[in-house]
Amino acid sequence: MRRNSVVLLLLIWLCSEFLCAKIAIYGDTRTNHEVHSRIVSEIAKHRPNIAFHTGDLVQRGTTEEYDRWFEISAPLLELCPIWPAKGNHERIRDIFISRFHLPDARSYYNVEHDSIRWIILDSTLELNPGSEQYSWLVQQLNSSSLPVIVIMHHPIFSSGEHGSELGLDLYLPELFERTGVLAVISGHEHQYEHLIYNGSHYLISGGGGAPIREYGEPSPYSRVLAKQHHYIIAERSTEALSFTVFDLDGAILDSFSISLVR
Repeated sequence: MRRNSVVLLLLIWLCSEFLCAKIAIYGDTRTNHEVHSRIVSEIAKHRPNIAFHTGDLVQRGTTEEYDRWFEISAPLLELCPIWPAKGNHERIRDIFISRFHLPDARSYYNVEHDSIRWIILDSTLELNPGSEQYSWLVQQLNSSSLPVIVIMHHPIFSSGEHGSELGLDLYLPELFERTGVLAVISGHEHQYEHLIYNGSHYLISGGGGAPIREYGEPSPYSRVLAKQHHYIIAERSTEALSFTVFDLDGAILDSFSISLVR
């Protein structure tokens, strides 16, 4: 009986460490290297299988800044790949694409991991209906039988300083609702926010090191708003993706689950 208990505990540990996929999400690391280093260190403790960055990795997009970014990110890169969205501060697109060896040498792309399709958009490029990127997005959404999560730098809805400055809320939510997108995760606002619109989750994770900002006009869709540096850990189970948002001291700012059953 005692031996069986040890075996059971070992199986539970193996599941938690290796079989239950963990995804890290953070963004807007930019200028505060100390906070960025702490974010990387805290994320690494969770031993994620993959990580996504919501953009504004650096301040101007120079080669020297990326060298520093990769130096700080080394403890996380030793564990998993980091897939970034392009932010407005990644000003030189060619350097951004080449430093991360992005698929098809393009700043928008998709990554499939653990039976989820992650679509990473470039909100600094044209994204309105009729644009090349929008047509590509529609094709990606219509061709996937997997659950889909979208990552882009500029938020669609926001209670932050920038608000919905690009007008993406005029057409993207309808497309995402029609094609069953589970969540949209953005940066740009230097805070955390969880919004729900027509049952879909919209997250803003821009607390990776850029200066924390004041709030703007409150969004009617906002559910959780935290003006703190933070990161997100998502854990994949058979039928759900569970999100937990941590501040730098390990306190939980938000937690929720999204069903993966379409």
